[in-house]
This record gives sequence, C-alpha cells and structure tokens, in this order.
Amino acid sequence: MNMLKIKKPFELYAFLEKSNCRRCGLASCLAFSAAVIQGQKQLKDCPFLDQETIEKLGGNVEKKESLEDDQGRVTHQLKGEVSRVDFSTAAPRLNAVVKNGRLGIACLGKDFWIDSSGEMASDCHINNWVHIPLLHYILTCKGRQPNNDWVAFNQLKGAPEWSNFFSHRCEESLRELADAHPDLVFEILHLFGAKQTAGITNADHSLVIYPLPKVPFLINYWEPEDDFASKLNILFDRSAEDNINMQSIYLLGRGIVEMFRQLIVKHSRDGKLF
Repeated sequence: MNMLKIKKPFELYAFLEKSNCRRCGLASCLAFSAAVIQGQKQLKDCPFLDQETIEKLGGNVEKKESLEDDQGRVTHQLKGEVSRVDFSTAAPRLNAVVKNGRLGIACLGKDFWIDSSGEMASDCHINNWVHIPLLHYILTCKGRQPNNDWVAFNQLKGAPEWSNFFSHRCEESLRELADAHPDLVFEILHLFGAKQTAGITNADHSLVIYPLPKVPFLINYWEPEDDFASKLNILFDRSAEDNINMQSIYLLGRGIVEMFRQLIVKHSRDGKLF
C-alpha cells in the first residue's frame, strides 16, 4: 500500500521519536519536521530514523522549495542591481570604504568586500545569511544615524509579518544557546565586536553588536533565577527601518544563530549544542 504524501509538519512528526533530543540542532522534533518540509533539514539529520525509514519516508515528503534555492535567486537579482551602484557615492551613507574598486563594509567586526558585480569576499565564511543583507544594505540604506532609540523588532515599520519568525528562530534560539553555553556564547559575542552597555535595560548581560555599520543589535539576556526561566530579547535602533529591510534583519539574526551553533559544536568541551 502506498503511503500518503506528507505535506505538513505534524504528518512527519508522527514518524519521529518525539524525544526533543535536539541532536539535529533544533529545539524540538516538531521544529525538525517543519525544517524538513521547508527544505532546511534532511531526514538523515534525525539520529533516531534508520535507513529503511528514511528511504520509505523520503519519497513521500513534499518539500517546499528549499531556502537555498530561494536565496540563490534573490542573491542573483540583488547582485545585478548592485552592479549599477556607484560605490564612491554610496560609501559615505553606508559608513563604508572603497579600495581597489571594491566596497568594504564591516560586519560583526570583520571586513566584507563587494565588487562591481555584487560578488563578496572576506576572510570569514561567506553565506547567504550575510550576503543578502549586505546587498540590501548597499541598495536601501538611507544613511540615517542610530541615536539610541531602542525598540523591539515588531515596532519597526514592516516588521510585523516577520515578527513571529524572528522571535522563534532568532531570539528564542539564541536564548537556548546562551542557557546551554553561557560563557562560550558571550565569549563569541565579544570576539565579533560586541560591547557591554549599561543603563538601557536591567538585563544581566546587555551588549551591542554591529552586523552592519548602521544597523546595531542590542542583545539583552536575563539569567535564570530560582523559579524564573531565562529571557533574551534583541532590540533595534529605530533608524534601522530606514537603513535595511526587515527580511534582512531576520536573515542577519538567523545567520548569527547558525554561526554560533557551528562555533559551539567546534569549541565546546563535548562538541554538542545541548
């Protein structure tokens, strides 16, 4: 008898261990199911699925277009638009530099270089979580200067449709990492140029980082205490709504989380996220 097509996360979830072991890198088996449907994870990433089950399920999971395919198309389009930008004129509003015909932009304390065709080079690992926001920044940043007017993500213009994604995939995911590896997470933040702040919130840890020169993130983390769970939020200077689009802020947040996950697996004592 042929299996019915699996189109929704709950339909795939029924075949999983439901242990929420997090060994796939996500917080729950349901989150893993959604990631498989969205093309962001593979069935083999679940340690409890044997090869026979993977083969049986594999042909019946109707995946949406993968995130990589979608981002690839967006990147190609943006590179074409950036190729028409005069870098020398754009540099002042971006707080960037021009050298040897390339535009240099600081991202998390590291230099990224964009050439006239929109291609990007850096000593750091390059992926679409960074490339797409950098290209959008070049095209849309109005050069508005941040002035410490900090607000939640959903208070920025155009943010509500991305708010749930940002809260779950960025803030909540980063909080889980900070709970499991507090020393390592804050060490990584400082490595990427984060600066401690005081007087803005009452958080136990409050740090400003610059994923883009005129788009600062204020990361606030309250440690767990007695019966109270930990809490983490990310605030933005209101100027961000004139310097970048909301999808790019979401991508930057996701990129930071994914980068932290990779570094934690590499540098934690047991090589595990959780």
